[in-house]
Amino acid sequence: MCRSRYHHGAHHAGRHAWHHHFSGVPVNIREFDDSYELSLFAPGLTREDFKLQLVDRLLVISVEGKENPFEAGVWKRRDYQIRDFERSFELNEKIDLDSISASYEAGVLLVKLSKLADRVTLRRELDLV
Repeated sequence: MCRSRYHHGAHHAGRHAWHHHFSGVPVNIREFDDSYELSLFAPGLTREDFKLQLVDRLLVISVEGKENPFEAGVWKRRDYQIRDFERSFELNEKIDLDSISASYEAGVLLVKLSKLADRVTLRRELDLV
């Protein structure tokens, strides 16, 4: 689907069509016959916190942290904190750039990347003789 770039993290090359770096914000990518689906896990945010940009064939997803330095109280334990992050994905030539859609629900940003009509995966059963 894409080559993935991250604002922070180490580079790990794999056997995939995209490279994976871990930046603390996990992403799952699934391919369907007619689309790709990108799920970015970022609980505790609202849809207004996300900024999505398309620069040529580069999809950039970012969030600026919501840390409030004037928040009352002193943290005694803090396992989770919303931080700034940016994830970038180089989209391949199969993706219809005009039909990208996104939604945010239950802590997951879901980005649907439809394939161009002539790039849809065609499947058919073959007879075994």
